[in-house]
Amino acid sequence: MLKIIHNIRLLTFIISWVAAFISIVNNQNIIIDIGVFSFGIFLFLNLFFLTIQSYFIIFILIILCVLLFNQFPPMVEIYEGGRFILIFAGLIPTMGLVRAAALKLDSVKETQKLLSQLSTDVSSTGFQITSHLSGSIINTGVFPMLAASIPQDSNHYYRKKVAEASIRGMASSVIWSPFFVAFAVGQVFIDTFNSWLGLLFGVFISMVFTSVTVFLLNRDLNLNKLLNSIACLKPIFIHLVVIMSIIISCALMFNFTALSAVILIMPILILIQCIARPYHIISITSQTITSMRKNIDDVVIISLAMMVGYLVTQSESNQHILEIYNFQNIPEFLIFITIPIIMCIGSIICVHPVISSTVLLTIFTSNQFDLNHALLMQAHLIGWCVGTLSSVASLTVITCSNLFKVSSIKIAFGENVYVVFSFALFGGLILGTLNLFY
Repeated sequence: MLKIIHNIRLLTFIISWVAAFISIVNNQNIIIDIGVFSFGIFLFLNLFFLTIQSYFIIFILIILCVLLFNQFPPMVEIYEGGRFILIFAGLIPTMGLVRAAALKLDSVKETQKLLSQLSTDVSSTGFQITSHLSGSIINTGVFPMLAASIPQDSNHYYRKKVAEASIRGMASSVIWSPFFVAFAVGQVFIDTFNSWLGLLFGVFISMVFTSVTVFLLNRDLNLNKLLNSIACLKPIFIHLVVIMSIIISCALMFNFTALSAVILIMPILILIQCIARPYHIISITSQTITSMRKNIDDVVIISLAMMVGYLVTQSESNQHILEIYNFQNIPEFLIFITIPIIMCIGSIICVHPVISSTVLLTIFTSNQFDLNHALLMQAHLIGWCVGTLSSVASLTVITCSNLFKVSSIKIAFGENVYVVFSFALFGGLILGTLNLFY
């Protein structure tokens, strides 16, 4: 019986994914209805198989609903919310497919080889930079790639050092890459133009962040060693540029959200790869299905949080929240510091960034605040970055911990603690200052 339920879960997930894919180019009601129905069954069945942490997050969501809503939303709005979140059913399996396909590329294996040959005094720099750029597309899929580059006889100190660098690099790519859930969440509340403009700010801020952390945390680093570290990216750099260019161009030309562009384009690119290398099809398919099974908790949490976010935006809760909790009195300059710090603290106590960001963006995108929305988008992305780095229970930290064989506590609360709070504070200060002159 249990096996049948698990198979139904997988089947409904796949149907939802396919429906999300088709609905991007063919927005027919019947396709969307099938997708919503399948995804609803998927979410319901998974409520009985979640981790304790996920149940805790759902409990927090319920409390938020009590605080945010004057009355229970009508069924019509809930159904429309289901249509809205259907697209999120396509993202995580798509990224699982991307990770599975990426690890089969010869260029990726060459990068792994170059990383393994770096001397110990520059390896963390190489791992951070490679993780930053590669992670901008394959997200947590970069960790298996990097972990495989670690020499077998490496001691615990070395593993901890490169693990911290790897997660620091990957998490910081959130602030400028459209391949993350974070950007999709931001686009729910912020218009297309300001969303992309926010990413441009992120490119600059990520360059500053990477430069500062690389040199401060690697005191023996010099220009020569830095160039050797960057050279590890040479085999995959063209692939990264081409993929990123295709996704961004597609989104801008056809007025897609970044989320829609990723879900639509990446499977097509991987299909081309599979046609060129058919011997990888079975392996890629198997790894994608495994990834779908492993990431079910994240799918449920993100979907439910986005449902709450959607329902809030469709109700009069904005004004209700402002009146009750008196957010209007917060100085606009401090808002840009408040967002990343609250998201960081929330993550430390196991509140998923999707929840805190949904609430904060709901509040601060209201007409009560005269804020530059591009800068607000970036504040949200910085908050997501520091939230990812600071949660011992996040999928990112747990995945990194398991692959690098370093405890999640040491990864989250090692030297990255100083990075997290410094970035939240100074990143917010930069954005708050820019908002004064927009």
